Amino acid sequence: MASDWPSFAKQKIYLASSLLRLSTGQTDAPSRESVIQGAVALLGEARKSLLGLIADVYQVRNAQPPQTLDELEALLDNNCAELEELRRLAGDHTSWWQHIEQLASRQQRPTKTSHKAAAQDNLIAVSADTGPDRSLDALQASAQALKLYIESIVERHAEW
Repeated sequence: MASDWPSFAKQKIYLASSLLRLSTGQTDAPSRESVIQGAVALLGEARKSLLGLIADVYQVRNAQPPQTLDELEALLDNNCAELEELRRLAGDHTSWWQHIEQLASRQQRPTKTSHKAAAQDNLIAVSADTGPDRSLDALQASAQALKLYIESIVERHAEW
């Protein structure tokens, strides 16, 4: 398979992982948040590159690579194994696919901030963030899982 998609996707994953390694040295919150948001954006790009890789593997030559699983499915005449695998991963809330989806989706909308009145300062409130895990370990695990999946596709479709 003579495609640039595998190296392009792996490059995005490598850059995301590099950013995450940099974040361990960040002491101030804005720097750490910048690094995490940059890594999430790169993982989102790598995931979209995966769709381009799959389309390329099945010799769908399009000016615009698919951006979603639905777009990939529309490009492919047959149900390929990768599409079925990705649909299964998209339905599993604990999968790397879903983790990256949740992170990217959450990053695309404003977060709720509370502006309590000064009279409510004496109240004790407990709030649990139910969003996706943004820890460095979770982000690195999703990056690694995506990289391994890309490598498995390349190996599966390698020309001998």
